[in-house]
This record gives sequence, C-alpha cells and structure tokens, in this order.
Amino acid sequence: MDIVPELSPFFRGPQHLVHKPDSPEAFLLDVGSPVRQSFTYATELPEGHPLFGDMAAPFHDLLFPVEALRHAALFAARQYFRVPPQRITAVSASGTEITDVAPWRRSDGPALIALELALTPVNVITGVPRGLECEATVSIGGRRCGTAGAELVFLSPGVHRGHREAGRRQSEQSLLAGCGQIPVSGVPAPEHVGRRSARNVLVGLPVEGDDERLVFPVDLEAAGQVLGDEVPAALFLEASRQAALMAAAELHGFIPSHALLTRWHGAFRGFAEPALPLRCAVRAEKPDARGAVRNAAGSPTARLRLEFLQGDREVAQVSASVLQDC
Repeated sequence: MDIVPELSPFFRGPQHLVHKPDSPEAFLLDVGSPVRQSFTYATELPEGHPLFGDMAAPFHDLLFPVEALRHAALFAARQYFRVPPQRITAVSASGTEITDVAPWRRSDGPALIALELALTPVNVITGVPRGLECEATVSIGGRRCGTAGAELVFLSPGVHRGHREAGRRQSEQSLLAGCGQIPVSGVPAPEHVGRRSARNVLVGLPVEGDDERLVFPVDLEAAGQVLGDEVPAALFLEASRQAALMAAAELHGFIPSHALLTRWHGAFRGFAEPALPLRCAVRAEKPDARGAVRNAAGSPTARLRLEFLQGDREVAQVSASVLQDC
C-alpha cells in the first residue's frame, strides 16, 4: 500500500491516497499496469476553508469531493500509470450525485470523508494511457452518501494548443459580430448563490434570454482569484451551482440559502478562455417551468439544463438538480 500525504496544496490538512493493487507484481514493484486500479482517498472535510467552508446552507461543499477525485486521479496518472508530466490534462466529462443527504449536513465536530476510487486507463499506447475513466463512491463519517466521476484526457502540448487556438478564434469572431454580449447588471448577494463571502460569488445577476432562459454572466476575474488563472473544471461546477440556485429561486420560489445541489453532470465541448466573456444560460429541464418535481421524501427538486458559452461557441453543457431543504 502507498500512503501519500499532502496530495494537493489546494486542500488543507493531511490527506492520504492508498493504492490497492490487484496483483502481487504491482504491490512489489510499486507500479501500475495499464489496467483498472483501485485507490482509497481519505481526509477531514475542511472547516474554515475560504472556499469549501463558505456554504450558506448547513451542508458540506459538494465541490470538495469532485476536486479531490480530480487531484487524486491526476496524481495516480503520473505515479502509477506513467503519464508523462508534459501531457496536459483535460476533463471531457464530470459528474457527481448525493445519494443520502443526511451525512452531508455539517455537525459541530470534524467529519472524515473517503473516496473509494476505481481508475481505468483508456486508449493505451505502448503501455501509457491517453485517457482515464474515474469513478468514486463517497462516504462521510463511514456512511455512503454519494458518487463522483470524471473522464480525463491527456493531450500533447501541440494538440492542446491547436484545440485552444481554434476555439478562441471562433469565440472572438462571434463576439466581434455581437453574439453573446449581455449587459452586466450587478452582483448578487452571497446568500443568493449559497455563499457567505462576497469573494466567492462567481456569477452576476441574470438577464432574460430567449426561449425562457435566464442568462448569467460569469465573473472570470473573480474566479481566477478563487480557483486559479486558467478556467478549471471546478469553475463550471461552482458557477453551475450558483446559477442553478438563483434559477431555482426565480422559477420555483426556492430559498437559495436553504437549497442543495444534489446532482450535477457536465460535458465539456472545448476550452474556455480566461480573457473572453463567459455566460451561463439556464432553463428548466421540462418545458413547463411552473413547478418543481418532488423527490421520494416529498421535498421539492428543480431539474435544470445549463449551457456555458463564449460568443456562439458552447464550451460546456450541464444538467443539474437542486433540492429545497424543508
């Protein structure tokens, strides 16, 4: 078994990634063969963290296990699957779901989170994968309560550069033609997007779009201060969550400070550019947006579709569910 502390400086406190090899050879040689490998990641959920500890509702932040999965998978790709460090990691799809709400409620003491990871290499060439399929079962306090997954692609610098340049040209041309320009009408109060600190508000107030959509400008400058200078996958989850909470309030009368994102799935169509305007368009999943559906426990749930666009170019497509905690 391998125990790796301080897996990522993005998180605080000790973290452990334990490799559970399926063969004696992998155990003795401490290397992974290009087949499915299992790991366990464990740490304490952060308290007082400027991002993960800033939830307005009394829940742990769903962003934390998704980011933990990504960081653990990237570490394993380099350490166990021998993916060269010059390869650039792109997320082609990602998703997460809360299957049991109760363990996600914050308590007075520390809470331990664990991810049971299964990492499967794909498109293996000369023993090195060009991608990784990642699946995880999430437990808090020893109780299974969610799932997370991602599809990673490892690109050569040239291929990555070519994709980015082509997408940037398309976005710039459409923006110059006037497509995707929306007025910025202000910044919502933090509690309206489920946060307590104004620092973590990443979307602006929505404007009415066509086809009964609400369109939110995404503040990439604020996102860069919180998440880094580029446009990481975490931005789409967090901006989706904030826009979804406000849309659920607008469409269904939800109270954002008492709402919880319980399901999220994103498919990424290209690379978003930090220097270009980004907007998020949200609509109800069903054509009739007059009321939310109810889950098995009878609580109202809003099901939403979201698109992230730069100019006329779609960079991500998301489906999400928001639960009203009542």
